[in-house]
Amino acid sequence: MQLRRLSFLAEGRPLQGTLVLPDRTTPAPVAVLCHGFGSYGDDLGAFERLASLLVQLNLASFRFSFSGSDPYPDKGTIRPAGQWVGDCLAAVLRVRQEPEIDSERVGLLGMSVGGGVVIQAAALCPLVRCVVALAPVADGRAWLRHRWMVTRGEAAWAQFMAEVDADQADVVRGEPSRMVPHFDVQALPDESLWNQTLERFPRLLNQMTLSSVWDTLHFKPLYFAHALTQPLRILHGDADESVSLDQGRWLFERAGGQKELCVIPGAPHCCWETPLENDVQRLSAEWLQEWLTGSHL
Repeated sequence: MQLRRLSFLAEGRPLQGTLVLPDRTTPAPVAVLCHGFGSYGDDLGAFERLASLLVQLNLASFRFSFSGSDPYPDKGTIRPAGQWVGDCLAAVLRVRQEPEIDSERVGLLGMSVGGGVVIQAAALCPLVRCVVALAPVADGRAWLRHRWMVTRGEAAWAQFMAEVDADQADVVRGEPSRMVPHFDVQALPDESLWNQTLERFPRLLNQMTLSSVWDTLHFKPLYFAHALTQPLRILHGDADESVSLDQGRWLFERAGGQKELCVIPGAPHCCWETPLENDVQRLSAEWLQEWLTGSHL
């Protein structure tokens, strides 16, 4: 196994990631791995473990951090709707240029908001051969509203939306967007548990701009799913406390081409470091192996 850092530009924004190559004498198929909301290229270490599994299957992988994430100077200014799909497509174009990569065999895998990103990106890019979406977000507004309804209620959600709208009105007049705690953006239920998570994974976003929230509200992979023709596997837990299983079903129902919806009993939103992680990683890797190396290519 070989590791290599790659830098690239997405609409002028400098980004970077890690290319993992298997030991082989011919160019390798590759999976581009896209992390979730507030996370970073390794996605809490899960993408490192997935890369090791893919190498065992003779597949390469490229994991990178989206704009506004760690380790960039603009950390906390994430733009899932405005920038992340472009970041993903730029990563595809960049990794295809490596001589060890088979440029005709590129797949995408994304987690949560990243799962929505890969569906939208693949719908726009025929260079992508297959897609795996893990607990994907189909509609950013519906996702955030669901979180607030569960933990804080309608009145608190309405007040938060008023703050977001007022901030965006300031932004278009040239004022800087206000930073707010990530804990509040997602209306997380347990601050002490969140602080423990931050201690374990300090590269997670602790704060982000309200402008990032405004952008996320306009993130709508659902509107692009009908144009997706590549083979798609969606993995979604039926105990997902963050992204409702309905979101995965919405995307599955609208997607064209060959598709599978794998509902994982008892699985929470983030399966990483739970007994279910191995199943999620295996189902992901098998789909990538099948469609990037199978005889139907």
